[in-house]
Amino acid sequence: MTYRLAYLPAGEAARHRDELLALCAQAFCGAPWHEPPLGAVRTVDRLLDSAARKDGFNAVVALDTDGALLGFAAGWTDTALTGGEPAFELAELVVAPGHQGRGIGRALHDALLVVGAPGRALLMTLDVPELTDRYEHWGWTVVDRRRPGKEEREYVVMSCGR
Repeated sequence: MTYRLAYLPAGEAARHRDELLALCAQAFCGAPWHEPPLGAVRTVDRLLDSAARKDGFNAVVALDTDGALLGFAAGWTDTALTGGEPAFELAELVVAPGHQGRGIGRALHDALLVVGAPGRALLMTLDVPELTDRYEHWGWTVVDRRRPGKEEREYVVMSCGR
């Protein structure tokens, strides 16, 4: 499959809201997330409404030859996962279910970290082998386990020094 990566400036991200919503709804409704469509709306709205204004915001999209959105990754500099020390947070990495397993997620991951994380990077994801094994294969290590807010599921915080 042929695709290309493109950096998505914060100001342009809002123009792709409908595409991002559709992609997140597809990706998060299945395993391991099992999120309702409203979860996709919350994810995209958080990304566009507040995250795009954060310091160091960066986003990368994967597009097919017709320009259709296959996946995206986004992150920013934040202190939320460290409790005070600024670090780059890989906050979203989403690939359309029909295109997973083709290296798109890894390409998005690597491109985002090149532009966004000259030093330490962090992420938080569900504590399930499907996700943690993938990130460990990509050089991440688990540094903490959390149950944020009213969540019933456990999450891990992972770190990657580059």
